[in-house]
Amino acid sequence: MAEKEGQSGDKGGSNDQNSQISDQERDLAQAALAEFNKGNYSACLQSLSKLEAARPSDVKVVHNRAVAEYYRSELKKTDLFRKNLNQVCQQAHVNTDDLDSLEDVEHCVLYYNQAVILYHLQQHHAAFKIMNKVFVFIEPMEEGLAHRVCLLLIELHLSTQQPEKALTLIAYIENQFVSTDNATKMIGDKELKNLEKEHQERAPVTLDAATDAFRLKLLQYRARCYLSTCALKACKREIKSIITSTNHVTSNLAPVFLKGNLEYLRGNYKKAIKVLASIPLNNSLSMFKESGESPSVLFYNNMGCLHHYMAKPNLAAFYLQKALQENEVALKAFPKPDQGEMLSGRPLYCVGGSKAPSLMYNLGVALLHLGKPTQAFDCLIEAVQVYHMNPRLWLRLAECCIMAHKQSNAGCFDFNARRKEIVQGVIGSGAHRKIILNPNIWKDSKYSCEAQSYAIPVVSLEFSSLCLRNALLLLPTTGGESGPPVMAPPSPPVDPRQVTYLRTCVLSASAYVALCLGDPVIALEHAKALLAQPNLSGVHKLLGRLYAGEAYVLLDRLAQAVEVLSPEAVADIVDSTVRPLRPWFP
Repeated sequence: MAEKEGQSGDKGGSNDQNSQISDQERDLAQAALAEFNKGNYSACLQSLSKLEAARPSDVKVVHNRAVAEYYRSELKKTDLFRKNLNQVCQQAHVNTDDLDSLEDVEHCVLYYNQAVILYHLQQHHAAFKIMNKVFVFIEPMEEGLAHRVCLLLIELHLSTQQPEKALTLIAYIENQFVSTDNATKMIGDKELKNLEKEHQERAPVTLDAATDAFRLKLLQYRARCYLSTCALKACKREIKSIITSTNHVTSNLAPVFLKGNLEYLRGNYKKAIKVLASIPLNNSLSMFKESGESPSVLFYNNMGCLHHYMAKPNLAAFYLQKALQENEVALKAFPKPDQGEMLSGRPLYCVGGSKAPSLMYNLGVALLHLGKPTQAFDCLIEAVQVYHMNPRLWLRLAECCIMAHKQSNAGCFDFNARRKEIVQGVIGSGAHRKIILNPNIWKDSKYSCEAQSYAIPVVSLEFSSLCLRNALLLLPTTGGESGPPVMAPPSPPVDPRQVTYLRTCVLSASAYVALCLGDPVIALEHAKALLAQPNLSGVHKLLGRLYAGEAYVLLDRLAQAVEVLSPEAVADIVDSTVRPLRPWFP
């Protein structure tokens, strides 16, 4: 990605604020820049060492030496570079944690490099705050750095699920930096340099080629924004422009993945599979070493998602397991880092290259649909350690526990077989004849007497109650369709229109779990909250009344139980538009 090679910063600038630069020093600076662009980092460092000897207090020279040393290590000594970067900031009296202290455009490169590191460490919100401040100085900034700042800021907008703001930013950037009449179109008959490999090729780039590459990146970002906002017609036009512009760049897989994603969102799952089938997988390991992305991992993950939506959970689980295997193979391409230098030993763009958390999430959902709650729980527990702010993920964990507790309710509705269990006997005769009912027909209760904390992640109803509590805490208590979206990484934000439905699902599961744990007071509280939700579906109306009625019975409030369970009260629960995929029993 473009941020990967953005570490070079202000390579040729070595002006000291306290003294004028001599002709010899200027020649050394230009020689260092030329050698850096060629990839001759040792020769670059020799020139920089001579320049530093002449200008020991020049912050730019010290910074450029740190950057050149980092590139000479093939971006693998990240811990050392962070240490050197902090020393440069101290020498320049710059505190990257205090964004309000940034007042000089010359210091923007230090903040930018810090943001690049944070981005690759998956600390997107911290990087986003830095880049928002740096973007204030975009107009007086050197053009090469300005391009990199723009691309990183767009990427961070997408990483933090803000595609609308990213589109606004792209339009502004085109007006500022792409001065042609057709700013949004590409010149298709020119060969473009692939930005993913720019840090290795290092050949001098003409201004036109660099501008065309910049436009290509903007096109790809706009297509991604349209995918995130489901503007599918506009996205299709952008993808056509990208494909036209990359005819000569055979190694660029971005158009293929974008087109596959487009077909997926349009519901053309078989067509999406056909598009993805054109991705070459024979050089995935080398591409991972070059860019930090493994086409094999992306391919198998996407195939798993497509088969999941095609209601084929077995195939979905198979492909997702293949994706996990490929992810492990890619990570083994580099040795394990030393204990004191956890970020070193592999290039910066590979530090956050593991897709294991999101793959575990997808595999867990597939296994849950496959009816394997215990295996699904193990996968989702791994994912929740990273995505602990996702309410839907906590609900899925609770569903694993519920399914493991009771796979299906079908047996409860076999009334012929259960008749003897319901009626214990008959006493009396004539007008005084009485039927004795079994008071323990509810067999789902599971009381735990073990002195075990609910917080221990095991497949149990106790832990499911904790999961559901977390899900409720992460959801807004009020707010309808006009409320803000709820973040649910790694998935897109939960649409405000779906937040109420998600809260409804959590409340119904909470009421059921409370009944199973023998807590009718809490169950009744959740059932009442469930019935109070707006736009409640017929299924959830039925569940809410069943759980409320059961809680009233356990609390010996029979009059209220009869009222809530009366046929007249549940006459509006039938929804003729709902067609369950399989026989359903409440």
